[in-house]
Amino acid sequence: MNRFAISLLALLCGQSFAAEATLTPLKYNHPGLVVDLGVGLWAWPLPMDFDGDGDLDLVVNCPDKPYNGIYFFENASGDTAKNKMPVFKPAKRISKGAQNVQVSYLDGKPVVLTPGNAHPDFLKTGIEQQVKLGPPANVHMNKVRANMWRMVDFESDGKNDLVVGVGDWTEYGWDNAYTADGRWMNGPLRGYVYLLSNTGTNEAPKYDKPKKINATDRPVETFGWPSPNFGDFDGDGDLDLLCGEFLDGFTYFQNTGSRTKPKYALGVRLKADTGRYLTMDLEMITPTAIDWDKDGDLDLICGDEDGRVALIEHTGKFDNKAPIYADPRYFQQEADQVKFGALVTPVGFDWDGDGDTDLICGNTAGYVAFIENLSGKGVEQPKWAAPVKLTAAGKVIRPMAGPNGSIQGPCEAKWGYTTQTIADWDQDGLPDLLLNSILGKVVWFKNIGTRQKPQLAAAQPVEVEWNGSQPHLAYGWLRPESKALLTQWRTTPVGVDWNKDGLTDLVMLDQEGYLAFFERAKQGDKLVLKHPQRVICSSKDAKKPGLLDKALEHLKVKTPVAMTPGESLRLNSGIAGKSGRRKICIMDWDQDGKLDILLNSANANFLRQESTSDGKWFFTDMGLLSDANIEGHDVSPTTVDFNADGVPDFVGGAEDGHLYYMRNPKAK
Repeated sequence: MNRFAISLLALLCGQSFAAEATLTPLKYNHPGLVVDLGVGLWAWPLPMDFDGDGDLDLVVNCPDKPYNGIYFFENASGDTAKNKMPVFKPAKRISKGAQNVQVSYLDGKPVVLTPGNAHPDFLKTGIEQQVKLGPPANVHMNKVRANMWRMVDFESDGKNDLVVGVGDWTEYGWDNAYTADGRWMNGPLRGYVYLLSNTGTNEAPKYDKPKKINATDRPVETFGWPSPNFGDFDGDGDLDLLCGEFLDGFTYFQNTGSRTKPKYALGVRLKADTGRYLTMDLEMITPTAIDWDKDGDLDLICGDEDGRVALIEHTGKFDNKAPIYADPRYFQQEADQVKFGALVTPVGFDWDGDGDTDLICGNTAGYVAFIENLSGKGVEQPKWAAPVKLTAAGKVIRPMAGPNGSIQGPCEAKWGYTTQTIADWDQDGLPDLLLNSILGKVVWFKNIGTRQKPQLAAAQPVEVEWNGSQPHLAYGWLRPESKALLTQWRTTPVGVDWNKDGLTDLVMLDQEGYLAFFERAKQGDKLVLKHPQRVICSSKDAKKPGLLDKALEHLKVKTPVAMTPGESLRLNSGIAGKSGRRKICIMDWDQDGKLDILLNSANANFLRQESTSDGKWFFTDMGLLSDANIEGHDVSPTTVDFNADGVPDFVGGAEDGHLYYMRNPKAK
């Protein structure tokens, strides 16, 4: 959206936009620091000697927003036979990115394919240039999400065939398919592998109709997202098949036939050398088989959903003819942009009590990390430490959905979607951690350490003194337990002294998506949280809804909510998977002495508090903070004061896991 359009829109709608404001990624500013190598949401690794210097580099495709692209991470350490875990140079973007980008190796040379297309000029232009292969982009009978194309001489006849891994969600559906006791009633994800035999030549290929590859008498199948790899994993001279899945594991189909007449056994789950099943830390995994360490067997270079990439080393050992691998080791890079997983949820707070603003961040995996400001007070572009995962009662904090904790079903078992704030919840003078997640169960972690060295106890439920029975969600199977708060998932629980009485209240979405005020009170020597009130409203003088929404829709910018004059703010009226997802930050943005709200949108919308009367607070939507759109799933807003000028500035956590900074227009 250009500046003229923003200005015109502001005049039309009576809104105040900061078109001149820009969002810039936070940098580590820390020479010598090494952190996890990562792109944005979804990593599709394409290991190859990209720069032609004789060693293996990492090229990683990332289809997300705003980090979309194919990125080159240079291996400056040399031969991976001597150093399996090089520290890579920061990413360099070489082209746009896309879903389902995979690499094959023909005569030792990388060949990059996307659905229906080859990219023969990849080393120069990435996937900007393409050549159609002939078959339709979708070879499966249903709509697919995974659509993973690779090339291999399947029957050793000298002709390069196509293999396609597909993920079919037809039986799975999407969400809200549980019984009252939490059993998933829809089907599983289906992952199949097709062969398209080349009946022509390599110079003029002609591909036969796609046929599913069988394992014994049935099709090869995984839990979606198969990312098929054909290679000699057991060293007997023929091509076996190794697949990933939508979750975190690997399935191996041994070739019990021959190199010219492949025949596949039933799939077995691969194990690590620890004896446990081989798993990645997250899900939506994308393995690529290559002899990374050049010892004669096939290792795996595997991408994770949060943008990281791991080496999974073939140990040379076998379990009932299936290869055994070492546990994944995540590659490292020289620190560049500050990043923590994907869909990062930052909170600006002086966590270690040294006077400057640090960051406490959640992410899709369910972790919460402390990213320490090493520069001290008053530095606008601080030097940052690497993220350190927070622990509670000696265990890393990581809520996860498990088999039935996500309203969107069992395929989301390893996601946590943590979103949190820091507040003195028990009024003992120490900052505690308030947290919501994929589960919608709001909990708090008591700080039992000191102001300079926080230490967290185990999670406790946030309990409410309900007026009668606790209202429950109109969907799903989870129900409230006693007084414990169960509300919409993936939405920020804000601990804040909303009514300025000296006690920490809770402001967040209630079970129907209204922004509710949970007032804190004292009953004797006990702190209680009172029944939620829908007293956070749109200004009585607000414009009628519709004009702003239509204008923003025309300009392809999302508006957060239609604000009906005088009515309670309902930030999400969706149900099941469409519920929740609201990230909010509460502070005095415009420095007028009243608490305002920043609400997730293309970056964040500024909801300005206009007045309070009769026990209600009234807000006007002042529009986006910036014309920059960094939204994928959503943007999580917080405020910081790095330069110590007393004015809150904006940091937005984006889908790509990076953090974007903007000065407050009020700053002098």
